[in-house]
Amino acid sequence: MKKFGVALLAMALLFLTACSGGDKKEAGEDPVLKVAVSEDTSTLDTAEVNDDYSENIIIQVYDTLVKRNADGELVNSLAESIENPDPTTYVIKLRDGVKFSNGDPLTVDDVIFTLKRAAASEKFSSFYGKIIPDSYEKKDDNTLQFKLSEPDAAFLSSLSHPAVSILSQKFIEGGADPKTELMGTGPFVLDEWVQNDHATFSRNENYWGDMPKISGIEMKVIPEASQRIIELESGGVDLAYKVDPNDLEQIESNDDLQVFKTLDNSVHFIGFNMSKPPFDNKAAREAMINAIDMNSIFDTVYLNSGKLATSPINPNFKYSIADDLKPNAVNKEKAKELFQEAGVTEGTTLSIYTSDNTQRVNVATMMQDQLSEYGINLDVERLEWGAFIDALKANEHNMFIMSWNPSIVDAHYELLQPFHSSNKGNGPNYMYYSNDELDKLIAEGISTLDENKRAEIYKKAQELVNEDMPWLYICYGETIVAGNKNVEGLKLLPKYPQELKDVSIISQ
Repeated sequence: MKKFGVALLAMALLFLTACSGGDKKEAGEDPVLKVAVSEDTSTLDTAEVNDDYSENIIIQVYDTLVKRNADGELVNSLAESIENPDPTTYVIKLRDGVKFSNGDPLTVDDVIFTLKRAAASEKFSSFYGKIIPDSYEKKDDNTLQFKLSEPDAAFLSSLSHPAVSILSQKFIEGGADPKTELMGTGPFVLDEWVQNDHATFSRNENYWGDMPKISGIEMKVIPEASQRIIELESGGVDLAYKVDPNDLEQIESNDDLQVFKTLDNSVHFIGFNMSKPPFDNKAAREAMINAIDMNSIFDTVYLNSGKLATSPINPNFKYSIADDLKPNAVNKEKAKELFQEAGVTEGTTLSIYTSDNTQRVNVATMMQDQLSEYGINLDVERLEWGAFIDALKANEHNMFIMSWNPSIVDAHYELLQPFHSSNKGNGPNYMYYSNDELDKLIAEGISTLDENKRAEIYKKAQELVNEDMPWLYICYGETIVAGNKNVEGLKLLPKYPQELKDVSIISQ
């Protein structure tokens, strides 16, 4: 019997919240952490979550059964233990004494309700649909068992995804709107969410773990990277997310500020819309890859923060072949020939869509300049996040700029959502890409438990994606957060959402 060790997760830092050391209602009261975040989400429903911005709020309020800590280790959270007596059977024992923020106890029924809801969702049926619906069994008040229809090499890791943040069955079935109303077992309670403006949280007085050292969180949506730093320098916020590398020198020279950095699990890319001309033609995609000087863009925009990308699987993930490949090189003559072959002639106008992210806007602007050498006009469409996603879903674009950082740290999930045909037209597969052979490899990889065989499968899958060229790679990213010197306890996760429960503000 395989048994996964019980490791109590002390929730470290959260996604979009920061605190102000001097912001206290009364002397002696714990401060509110104020954080400047770059963008907001369009929904908080865990069954629909598909971006870092929603997870940023969700992980403050909800807990999952297991989670990954800052060291990349999968540790228990609401689960006290998880046993795997055979490849398809899971026995989960819940932690004693856990309550939702309203005081209701966490039950096995809540876990079953959550798993069934995720399995029934369009976005996550491929994650959790392997659970046999009538296999759920309540062993006792704190223990449940269920079976999968087939082995799933990434299933344990999938229990850390925000889609299976444990919900209160009574709360949801009682009429709460999960898109805007949240009630969880996590360290904070969401008090107010004004989309594209702010979100405020207070401490969950019924939290099962160590109580947060801050009384609450205030997330401020500030799209401009430079403005986030101004807010930090002025004391308006205590943490600033998504720091532009151009601002690092300024921050590091300020004795009142500090920088937190770690190589993250993201892949930044330019996606080609393969559902319509010109990028339904591989020659056009290959032409663009040969035309764009990504090394120059990486050096200028990212200041070499991170690493030039070569594969759809980040080198932090097992089975990645990224380090064995060389970044794309510019070949202007080849680009001109391929553009001609694809019918992309002088005077052609293309569009590239981007969110308000400063780096992405700068990438698009540099591409605009580089393509002018080929007589190609590039319209840069800059939109706030919700409008950006709506435009991609409406298939308005020729190209778009995005990043992918799966919440489940497994090679399968690096490939599934961006490239599987079942996700065509859903984020981040706004390339509208599909390949039957790749679909088969993705299915084979998740059902194979032998690690050597999985390595062979994922090598083939990465090579196939690179052959089809749905993406023009930018880089593997770096998570950079800036903070005031009086902020302590931030253990940076290799992604945008950060857990903030253990963050504290020391007196100066």
